[in-house]
Amino acid sequence: MTKMKKLMVLTLAVALATLGGSAFAQGKVWDDLSWWGQSGATPAPVKDCTRSGYWWWPTEPKSNADDSELWGNRGVVYAQYTEKVEPPAPAPAPPPPAPPVKVSRQKPVFNHVLFDFDKSVLKPEGKAATDEVIKSLKEHANDTVLIEGHTCNIGAADYNMGLGQRRADSVKKYMVEQGIAESRITTKSFGLTQPAVPNDTPEHRKLNRRAVFDITVVD
Repeated sequence: MTKMKKLMVLTLAVALATLGGSAFAQGKVWDDLSWWGQSGATPAPVKDCTRSGYWWWPTEPKSNADDSELWGNRGVVYAQYTEKVEPPAPAPAPPPPAPPVKVSRQKPVFNHVLFDFDKSVLKPEGKAATDEVIKSLKEHANDTVLIEGHTCNIGAADYNMGLGQRRADSVKKYMVEQGIAESRITTKSFGLTQPAVPNDTPEHRKLNRRAVFDITVVD
């Protein structure tokens, strides 16, 4: 082979080798840069239900703080970690108990004190009725009482107004003697103006000669 032919063959061989090397040296371009081309990794973690973990494309690849193992391929990182679970909110405090319902006492009602005709002297039966009022006032120290004096319709109105006042004062005097403070007792005469029953019979008139207790309840 002549020198020229040898040179041409050598040049052709080098060219073929160069072309062949370029063909084999070219790497395959991967369009899907995810784990095995299936996970669909993104810059933000994406849950992988089949592997119980998360995939992402890290911008600054680093090791875990606890040096746990990272798996990856072609720059894609895969890690298994426990998803943060927020603790349940504390149960609301039970509402405060409702305040006790205040029940107001009913105004007590007592028997009337009856008097003889044109008299203001307290009889034994009248003292017994008054004793019940005294007992109640001692049990309820803030209560007060108004004693009303009444008469029948016999006699002048002015006279009966005075008689009614004497009857009320007679009851008050007995109550003070039994320990009730005078400041808790008020008296007032109505004379013949407010009969309990019509003054049409002697028996009805007896019922109108009376003293009446009006209690003011203070809880």
